[in-house]
Amino acid sequence: MLIETLGPTAIPTIICLVLGLLFFIFEMFTPGVGVPFALGILCLVAAIVMQFAQGNQIVALYITAISLVITILAVILMVRSFQRGRLSRSFLVLNDSIDGASTDLASDSALALVGSVGEAITTLRPAGIADINGKRLDVTAAGTFVQKGCRVRVISVEGLRILVEEHSSHEPPVLDDGDR
Repeated sequence: MLIETLGPTAIPTIICLVLGLLFFIFEMFTPGVGVPFALGILCLVAAIVMQFAQGNQIVALYITAISLVITILAVILMVRSFQRGRLSRSFLVLNDSIDGASTDLASDSALALVGSVGEAITTLRPAGIADINGKRLDVTAAGTFVQKGCRVRVISVEGLRILVEEHSSHEPPVLDDGDR
């Protein structure tokens, strides 16, 4: 009776429906890049198009509704399983958290870096890494590129950005108004 209801495209429609659902199930329980999900969608769309084109349009609407309901239920079950179920304890879900507090570079210790001299560990084009007061810091060069190994001086700290410029050894370090 089902094959008669589906019309001349009964067998391909059933195959596409089963393959589409199997691709969905495979995608839900394996880490991937979405290829099985895309193939599942294509299979379901193919089944619906076959029924609209050569089969029974009422059956095509039923297939569309059933596919949507199954897909929505599968997504709800998957999300629930990721949150509280068996999948939440698997290697697929990251449960680690960072307990430390975030710090802003505009704190007093970071502002004390202004005027400090250090060495560029990487080439600053314009961003890179410099060793300042024995600490490796992410810095940004002001204006020009600074070669690896050159001396640099911190000229400002703005939010999370430490701005440096190339410093020649014969220049005296710039002192803040509070240091004079």
